[in-house]
Amino acid sequence: MKIGLFDSGIGGLTVLKKVIRQYGNQEYFYLADNLNVPYGSKPISFLKENLVKILNFFSSLKVDIVISACNTTDSIIKITNFDVKSNYNFIYISIIENAVKKIEKTDSILLLATENTINLGAYKKFLLEKGLSDIEEKACPLFVPLIEEGYWNGQMADSVMRFYLQDSKTKYDKIILGCTHYPILEKQLKKYTNNNIVDPADGITDFLKENTQITKETGKIKVNYYITGNVKKFQDLSKKFMKDVKYDAFFEKINL
Repeated sequence: MKIGLFDSGIGGLTVLKKVIRQYGNQEYFYLADNLNVPYGSKPISFLKENLVKILNFFSSLKVDIVISACNTTDSIIKITNFDVKSNYNFIYISIIENAVKKIEKTDSILLLATENTINLGAYKKFLLEKGLSDIEEKACPLFVPLIEEGYWNGQMADSVMRFYLQDSKTKYDKIILGCTHYPILEKQLKKYTNNNIVDPADGITDFLKENTQITKETGKIKVNYYITGNVKKFQDLSKKFMKDVKYDAFFEKINL
């Protein structure tokens, strides 16, 4: 099975790692648009044009599945009614819709996400449709730059965590990490909150298990990485995050 994933940088690796653990040796294609990271503050018109280029790229690779490993671009698709199904032959899997499936309608929720994800309102739309009413949203624009620079722990990470989460210790039933970068900071997050943390990547693996015929394959795992920006920086960060996964990685610089 040929599986594509995309994100603005290393955030989507949080999804890729869980998919690999569940399905093993598939054909994986990961696009990191780190030339344009972060997406959370970019103009929506630019991101929508860029999204078309990304989807066209995956179409050229003839992948079977494309997993949205970016909540901001998935928000654009959901809110602007971008019709992926009619324009492409692959199956598109939404990270937001599947994250919401992990929530009970009686839950009180704190959504941590990028500015664009919150302003577009896709999460809130789906949560309200599910019947939730106690929803708070908090934009965390410093998280992605922090993660992309490799500051995953230490004093700087602690200071940023404290700034965003100092009032959220016991108030919510669940905290949704509405950006795929954020689970990289999960250990740090747990220092500042006792709430249950929802990683949307778990919604993706649940969807694949329930709605596809993919079976776990043995053998050497290979991931083809396509990077629009600094390849060396992405290589270093991906090796750091994926160090506990045995696989062969191939890196290629591309222009969308």
